[in-house]
Amino acid sequence: MKILMIDDDTDLLEVTEALLAKKGFEVAAHTNWEDALNKIEGFQPQLILLDVFLNGIDGLDICKQLKSMPHTKHIPVLIFSAYPSIAERVIYEYGADDFIAKPFEVNDLITKMHSVLSQTAGLA
Repeated sequence: MKILMIDDDTDLLEVTEALLAKKGFEVAAHTNWEDALNKIEGFQPQLILLDVFLNGIDGLDICKQLKSMPHTKHIPVLIFSAYPSIAERVIYEYGADDFIAKPFEVNDLITKMHSVLSQTAGLA
C-alpha cells in the first residue's frame, strides 16, 4: 500500500516512515506541501497522512484542496495533530476521512489507516 505522508516534523516523518516500511507499506514522506503535491500524480498514493500545522500553510486547507481536485478527491486523507479537540472539525468542515491524535503508536495508526481504507473502498 502506498502512503503519502506530509508533516514538517522531520523526526516524526523519519520514524513513522521507517516503522510503516517495516510493516510493508511504501511511504513517500515530505515536509513541504508543494513537493508532496508534485509527487501525488506519479506516486499515486492510496492514502494521505497529513499534519494540521505545517510550516507556513494550514493542513486543513490542504485537505479541503485535495478533496476538491478531481484527480485527488478519491484519495482518503487521515489528519493527525497534537490537538485532539479539532477531530470533529477536520471531518465535517474540511472533508478529512478520519483523525488520529499525536503522539500515536504505529499499530494504532495502522489500525486507523485500515479503517479509513475499508470505509472509503465501499464508496469507490
